[in-house]
Amino acid sequence: MAHSSNPQSSQPLLHSRRHLLRYLAGGGLGAIALVFARPQPATGQDLEELCSTFPQNSRCLDYLPGVQALDTAGNAIALDAFLPTTTPGIPQPVQGLPSVTYLVINDGPALAPYGLRPVCPHRGCAVLWQADQNRFACPCHGSKFDAEGRVLRGPARKPLPLVTVVERQNQIRLVDRAPSIDPR
Repeated sequence: MAHSSNPQSSQPLLHSRRHLLRYLAGGGLGAIALVFARPQPATGQDLEELCSTFPQNSRCLDYLPGVQALDTAGNAIALDAFLPTTTPGIPQPVQGLPSVTYLVINDGPALAPYGLRPVCPHRGCAVLWQADQNRFACPCHGSKFDAEGRVLRGPARKPLPLVTVVERQNQIRLVDRAPSIDPR
């Protein structure tokens, strides 16, 4: 036999072609995955999230996150006119979010970086500010909370939920999310 075909001699060539096709297909899929995995340019929603979570970030200096706080008559609140009329330790009700929010007033007077949602974490009842006792009270099950929303008496085990408060451009802005760290 002058010409003999050896089946084993064509096997490495066929084997290397299969590997080459697998590597090409895998590389192509990997390149497509990298295109979708790379960070996308920041959009308004991303900036809202960044500035809501980290209001002191340098990209947020001129950005007004959330909504402006309104007084009980529905007028925008100017920070420089509002603070001199407040008393530290007495939460101030404001509007702007779907429900009333209470601003926490610190010594100075100064705004705390958070506001209180007047919703009892026990069963979701609306809590009421009792000015004569300087506390919030739940009319449903009797839970009591101090002026900063901490539990004084149960059955509630958790403090009142928070919203983020940002002071910017003489405005009080309410962001419908809790601060990244509970400052109480």
